[in-house]
Amino acid sequence: MAYDPDVIRGYFDRYGEREWERLGRRADDAVSLHVHSHYLRRFLEPGMHVLDAGAGPGRFTIEAARLGARVTALDLSERMLEQHRRHVAAAGLEAAVVERVLGDITDLGRFDDASFDAVVCYGGPLSYVMERADDALDELLRVSRRGAPLLLSVMSTFGSLRAYLRPILDTAAHTVAGVLETGLLTQAFQSNDHVLKMYRWEELEALLSRHACTLDLATACSFLTTGRPESVAELAPDDATWRSILDWELRCCRERGALDAGTHTLVVVRKEG
Repeated sequence: MAYDPDVIRGYFDRYGEREWERLGRRADDAVSLHVHSHYLRRFLEPGMHVLDAGAGPGRFTIEAARLGARVTALDLSERMLEQHRRHVAAAGLEAAVVERVLGDITDLGRFDDASFDAVVCYGGPLSYVMERADDALDELLRVSRRGAPLLLSVMSTFGSLRAYLRPILDTAAHTVAGVLETGLLTQAFQSNDHVLKMYRWEELEALLSRHACTLDLATACSFLTTGRPESVAELAPDDATWRSILDWELRCCRERGALDAGTHTLVVVRKEG
């Protein structure tokens, strides 16, 4: 499978407002949002100029802006950028947006080298660029300043199997076996254009090792709560218990043995040289 930006753009144009709703729809999705946002709070500082690469409808731009960062938002889908404008404005944070750019993470040529104090590439943009992942990572590092944090997440092969085992059981066994072997979610596996590359930890680690960056942190995302939306939903209204769940999630996800078991794998690297 080769990366086709038109296919990915078309998918997200059609997906529309559901992309904003996705992380607020279910309790286990809210856990994913919490884990991703936790590391923004840890690594972003007031005054930073941040590139939100694959910004979508603005969930993480809003979080970065609340932390006092200035944000340049880039996305492949014009419809996503329209939603981004609407949601950021509704949050009262439009002043934090430097610009919105329709673009592709495999070619950030409109930005100079070392343009940003931090880069965020959350939600799996690297998973969508397939065989161009090295090109994309080169570009994300190129536009980062030396020592700047690059926060990125990819979809996890085995964690996704845990999360979606019930519907997967209705799929032909040989097709599932192919996905587990390659991590490639193809149109043969589903009825839409949501094609992407899921990663095992060793694959992501190998990708990072080919580039001039130092690994600061690696964690799973949605490990403890994956595949248990009903159980989590029952507990979420209890504030004390909900806070405990979030603390346990962060703790469990950092264990090396959990890196392949969440829906996403999240890393923070710093540019060398």
